[in-house]
Amino acid sequence: MSSLGNLLLSLTVVRLAPIDDLGRFALAFSLYVLVTGLSRTVVTEAVLAEAAVERANRPTVAAGSRRVAAVGVGCAVPLLAGGIADRSSYLILVAVALPGLLLHDYARNIGVGVGRPRPPCMREVIWTGVTALAALLGLTGVVGPSGVFGLWAGAGALLGYATALLHGHKIRPGWLLDRTGSRAAVSYGLQFLLTAGSAQLALTALGVTVGMAVVGSLSAGRTVLGPATLLVGSASSLVIPHLARVRTAAGPARRRAAVRITVVLLLATAPACLLVLLLPDHVGETVLGDNWRHAQPLLWLLALEVLFGGVAMVGFAGHRVQGAARRALLLGGVLGGLRIPMVVAGAVVWGAVGAAVALALMGLISAAAWWISYLQKTGGRTVVDSRPDGMPTPDSGTGGRRSTLSASRVSGGR
Repeated sequence: MSSLGNLLLSLTVVRLAPIDDLGRFALAFSLYVLVTGLSRTVVTEAVLAEAAVERANRPTVAAGSRRVAAVGVGCAVPLLAGGIADRSSYLILVAVALPGLLLHDYARNIGVGVGRPRPPCMREVIWTGVTALAALLGLTGVVGPSGVFGLWAGAGALLGYATALLHGHKIRPGWLLDRTGSRAAVSYGLQFLLTAGSAQLALTALGVTVGMAVVGSLSAGRTVLGPATLLVGSASSLVIPHLARVRTAAGPARRRAAVRITVVLLLATAPACLLVLLLPDHVGETVLGDNWRHAQPLLWLLALEVLFGGVAMVGFAGHRVQGAARRALLLGGVLGGLRIPMVVAGAVVWGAVGAAVALALMGLISAAAWWISYLQKTGGRTVVDSRPDGMPTPDSGTGGRRSTLSASRVSGGR
């Protein structure tokens, strides 16, 4: 349902907006995705790691909602300033709605991650229904593309606030200054910005260096690949608990679990990508309008980026579960340092096609790097610590060091 709602939004804006305005929408939506991913990495995944062990840990979930709200307010301020400076209605709208959107995403991922998916699914049905109504209003000329975007963002934010209040979550921004947990959160947040987040930051760099038309072309191609992309992006809420359940097992068992979930993810995303690549021109023009001609040459490259991104995501999730914060930050820094200049250089030399080539190549490099590192990390055996928190103590598989990440430490135990 989440994929359908976002696909309806993107398809409507792609069909209604000229290529430059589409670039502004793509930038705003990309920054929303960036902040959402940051919130998941800094807060949600830590709560999920603890909830996998103790599902009824309500204090931890409540404390996590305050941190999510803090991330939302802290990121909304610069987005609002940027939107006012650029006179971008899309940036202004997403900044105003951002705290509520993050609370909605948090409640959804917690519910699905701990095995209670029905309430989040019902909320997604409601949000998708409002988005479909907004798309209908846009396609019939009642509202413009920015109006469609505003209705989508406003409905998601209201659902986020309503869900938080109904579940007793705290929506007042706050962050308990737990040194160990906060340090781990900052470490993983930086890692996200340097890896998966760098792909979003690259769009900002493209908009500044080569113009919004290139950003719009990439957005048009990614729109038709939207279901596969969103599937990969939302799968971490399922991958983290799955790998967390075997983190005390021997290295081969952990590797087999990671391989199995990677295969399942590829089996889900590859057919969706292939279907897009086989679209005839008249169908593409019906879906994207005049922007189909900008998107078509990029589709196979962007499909490769999606598939490689799913493989890399599982490799990173394995690092997260094993508590390899320093290794993840170092590897992420190297990959992030390559991504933005490669994408910008490709766009400067060959335009949108060059940027897409660089994105696909970076996807391949990232997938290989994360999996090579994860296989090295799980090369030994892990035993369960006898201390009360019961977290794993790595031996040869982690160089004999205590894991830097335990669920209770990351979440502050609240």
